[in-house]
Amino acid sequence: MDPMAIFTGITHGISAYKTAVETLDEAKVTAATNELHIQLMHIGAEVIAMQNKSLESTEREATALARIRELEDQVRKLEKRNRDFSRYDLVEDYPGTFTLRIKESARNGEPVHHLCPSCRDNKSVKSILQITAKNNEIAQCPTCKTEFRLAPPWMPSL
Repeated sequence: MDPMAIFTGITHGISAYKTAVETLDEAKVTAATNELHIQLMHIGAEVIAMQNKSLESTEREATALARIRELEDQVRKLEKRNRDFSRYDLVEDYPGTFTLRIKESARNGEPVHHLCPSCRDNKSVKSILQITAKNNEIAQCPTCKTEFRLAPPWMPSL
């Protein structure tokens, strides 16, 4: 029911009530009172329906805002990860063996190190290769256990 129809119904009810009171006809007063009560109940029902719609809209808005915050957090994390991974170059340190080596300009006091390209690409993990052989030529990824042959010396002199 639209607000104009509600207003019209109330106006008619009040008008009928005033007419009945003016004529002092008990039956008309009772009928007008009943009509007014019916109109007020319809208004109450409409108000409750409008409040429910408003509440549903508020809940949808809160859900949407929470999702937006969640997506913004994901974007920030992805941007941070991309900035971190951009600090590395894909290098062929030994023929046929590719690793990600930290760029000299991006070291910021960190030692020279290599990352496993497979873990970076498939798992989005920064897995630093660990030297496993005594001759310092074999490095292993601690995450996926892949071994990489590195040309000696794999660490440039500092």
